[in-house]
Amino acid sequence: MFAQARLISSLSAFTAARLPRCRFAVLLLSVICCFSAPVCAGHPGIFKLEDAHSWRADGRDFLNAHFSIELSTGAEEAVKNGVPLVFELQVQVVEMHTWWWDSVEIEFTERRSLQYHALSQSYQVKDLGNGTQGNYSRLDDALQAAGAIENLLLSDEALDQGPSYSLRIRGSLDVESLPTPVRLIAYVSSDWDMVSKWYKWPLIR
Repeated sequence: MFAQARLISSLSAFTAARLPRCRFAVLLLSVICCFSAPVCAGHPGIFKLEDAHSWRADGRDFLNAHFSIELSTGAEEAVKNGVPLVFELQVQVVEMHTWWWDSVEIEFTERRSLQYHALSQSYQVKDLGNGTQGNYSRLDDALQAAGAIENLLLSDEALDQGPSYSLRIRGSLDVESLPTPVRLIAYVSSDWDMVSKWYKWPLIR
C-alpha cells in the first residue's frame, strides 16, 4: 500500500505537466484502483454504539457513551504503518416538535486521533479538543479509548425546561483528515466508509 503511495506521488510529478488535466485524472484513478485491490479484498470497518446513557445532576445533563470500533483491513494496515486516523463522535441535543421538523439545539463533535509509534511500539490516542492523550500497547485497547465519551456536559439551566428533547449520537472515521495518497484510496474503496447510524433516545430531565 505504501509503495503504492510512493508510486502515485512519482506518477503525479512526472505526468501532471505532460497530460491534459482530464487524462491525468483518469490515469491517476486507474492506478489507485489497481493498487487498492488487495486492500479492498479484506473486511470492512465497523462503527457501532455499544452503550450510552445520560443523567442529570445539579441541574446539568451529562452523557457517557461507548462505540465499538473495528478497523477495515485497509485502515488497520494504514495505522500500523504510522498513518494517523481521526474519529469523530457527534452528539446532538434535539428539540422535538409535534407539528414541524425537530431542531438541533446543541451539538458537539468529539475528535480523537489514533496513531502508531514504531519507536515505542505503542498506539497513541489523543483528544483533539482538549489535548489529553493516552498510550496503549494493544490496538484493541486504543480503539476502546478512541470510542469512549465520558462525563460530557450536555446542558445546564440555560436549556428550556418546557419542550421535550432527545439525544442523537453517531461515530465515523474522518476520511478527509487522511494523508492525500491514502485519502484517494479511501474515496474509491467502500471498505473505508466507517460511519454508524444515528442512535436516538429521549433526554430524561
